[in-house]
Amino acid sequence: MATTRAETHGVEFWQAFLAANLTPRDRADFLEGLPSGIDPVAALYSWHRLRPEQRDRMRLAQQAPLARLMDEGVKVLAGADLPIQLTALPNPPAAIFAQGDSDVLRRPAVGIVGTRKASSYGLACARKFAEAFAKAGITVVSGGALGIDAAAHRGALDFGTTAAVLGTGIDRLYPSTHKELFAEIRAKGCLVSQFACGTHSLPENFLHRNTVIAGLSLALVLIECPMKSGALSTATAALDMGRELFVVPGPVHLESFRGSHLLIREGATLVDHPGLVIEALGLEPAVETASTTEHDPVTKRLLETLGAEPLTGEHLVNRTGLDAAEVLGALTMMEVEGLVRRDAAGYIRVR
Repeated sequence: MATTRAETHGVEFWQAFLAANLTPRDRADFLEGLPSGIDPVAALYSWHRLRPEQRDRMRLAQQAPLARLMDEGVKVLAGADLPIQLTALPNPPAAIFAQGDSDVLRRPAVGIVGTRKASSYGLACARKFAEAFAKAGITVVSGGALGIDAAAHRGALDFGTTAAVLGTGIDRLYPSTHKELFAEIRAKGCLVSQFACGTHSLPENFLHRNTVIAGLSLALVLIECPMKSGALSTATAALDMGRELFVVPGPVHLESFRGSHLLIREGATLVDHPGLVIEALGLEPAVETASTTEHDPVTKRLLETLGAEPLTGEHLVNRTGLDAAEVLGALTMMEVEGLVRRDAAGYIRVR
């Protein structure tokens, strides 16, 4: 097996290189001009275009416990080891840290993003879309944040795999409330960071993180997005890369969908079923049977309550005690999945 670029330079070099945060031009110039047979870390420290503050960041990054992290499965992907989707970008990251099964980054992937302050309807849609993608063998890519991101990761983990692209170092998981979720992603999928180990959460890092989410994905699905949202930057990045942008419409009275509806008016593809995304990518949806189909608790409760007698959404909320927006979101997905049918009198269970 040929020696890879990451193996040649070593994890200590890439830790220092990412901590320096060079411009794309400086990154390329340094790597192209680096002679073989010399210590790459020493060469970087002595490089004439390196600024004092960059050397300071490199020295601080040396405090990260790299040996322990490598023992815990953290590895560097660089050069030819990078997922091919990233290498095709105009300014791809020189390297990324990954923990878990990095092979999931080489499978067809779809990004799912949206607001942290999501409605129950948005959360239900994110989970259902992620479930459908995972069942079809698609890696669901998102940012590990609260709200839509978390719902997408959890939906994917129920039936397949997912990758969380972090806005911090791979050893500085944020938010801390997602400790268990990140552990499950690490076990069944992959954690990804373009930042040096030890990097804390900084606002500007999450904009760079959004670019990597879009870069890893064949297409991006925006679930719920207000007018001011980081998810809009991911959508913009996806469009700039030539990725197709799909947007899920929401209830017209919810401010948290204003940005989503604006993108639809500006030409983004409206999508109300995950199968449309799978079809657009030329992939095959999963074939489900009664013996293999599983439902989340909300869907199960609604199926238990519904029958041949039509029930309105209000009646279902009263009978089940579930949240109204959660019921609306679940019914929407149940309808497109063919589990229920809606007429003027309400919802009827089909199967």
